[in-house]
Amino acid sequence: AWFTGDVSVQLRQEIIRAFMTMEKELKVTRPSQISLTSGSSSPSLTFKMPHDNNNDGTVLDSFGNVEWSDNITYAANGANAITRTASGITSVLAHNIVNLQFSRPLSPVNLLQVDITAQKVSAAGRTVHDTGQITIKMRN
Repeated sequence: AWFTGDVSVQLRQEIIRAFMTMEKELKVTRPSQISLTSGSSSPSLTFKMPHDNNNDGTVLDSFGNVEWSDNITYAANGANAITRTASGITSVLAHNIVNLQFSRPLSPVNLLQVDITAQKVSAAGRTVHDTGQITIKMRN
């Protein structure tokens, strides 16, 4: 029971770590800046965030339009991890992830749902699962 409980805590921490990064970044993007259309789902997501491209201290250009970053992609890789790739650099957000799914309802168009399933075998040989879901409200 001790080892199984420890594995459960580890899985929950991995899910929370991924959700925290995703929520922080995705709540500042717009529905028009993500690769997923309303009413669809995908195991990966590509998006852009507001970014000060001209280094003038603001994310607005001289015409008052938002400057956007290069593409950022979240995806599950073949090694049971969620990765974040931006500007050619890939980092791991969470380990022991066996399923990642992004979904957008038809309405309201600014909602994005993220589902994660984590799995690990405990020292006692038991397979432990945990799931998490978060709904993120993107800016309009």
